[in-house]
Amino acid sequence: MKFQFTRMAGLMVALVFLAFGKVAAQSSVVINELMASNQTYITDENGEYEDWIELYNTSNGPVDISGWHLTDKPDNLTKWKFPTNTSIPSQGYLIVWADEDSSQGPLHANFKLSAAGERLMLVNAGGSIVQDITFGAQQTDKGYARSPNGTGNFVIKNPTFKANNDTGISAVDEAARARALTVFPNPASGVEVVLRSEMPGFQTVEVFDQLGRLRWSTAFFNETKMDVSDWAAGFYLVKSGSAHQVLVVQ
Repeated sequence: MKFQFTRMAGLMVALVFLAFGKVAAQSSVVINELMASNQTYITDENGEYEDWIELYNTSNGPVDISGWHLTDKPDNLTKWKFPTNTSIPSQGYLIVWADEDSSQGPLHANFKLSAAGERLMLVNAGGSIVQDITFGAQQTDKGYARSPNGTGNFVIKNPTFKANNDTGISAVDEAARARALTVFPNPASGVEVVLRSEMPGFQTVEVFDQLGRLRWSTAFFNETKMDVSDWAAGFYLVKSGSAHQVLVVQ
């Protein structure tokens, strides 16, 4: 009986492998939130309301996901590939726009999400599935997010774009709520951006691009400036201690 059970278990694993690819060990990078019906919530760097997928790095160090893939097709695990030098900083977030328009930027996937529900998979560079999410019908301008952040089950809730799912404060409205760090003008277009902190003492600020790469950093007291005139259009994460803002460069 034990022999038959072992053979059956082995056969099931083989069938799963053939149908869906290798199943990987637990990954520190997770699909953390998605929005499959974005009509008025937030626009991409081209001013368009598009579906989006948020990845979150749960680890205490950066993770390079160059060569990984996202797909909504179990029979095509390499449908969309993350570009070279894509990394997610420790406890950081990365947004992929699922708009079926890869010509708009390096983090625009070649597929859209279905508001009626479908399957979404994250596949590592070795071809192993590290996340396999099946979601049902979605609500317009609502997020489908893990709660607790990074580890919990998915629930439909108010979106928290590029931010902790448990805070209830998204990157969309943090500019008005997170008084510890101010970034202006925002959006910025070929200008000098002012960074202002209300925290006492010297602060270190870091700015990451859409691929999770460190774009700029400095230490400052109260206020500093950075020139973004030659920066590519897109979203940038500005972090100073526990405070953070999303800077939009047009």
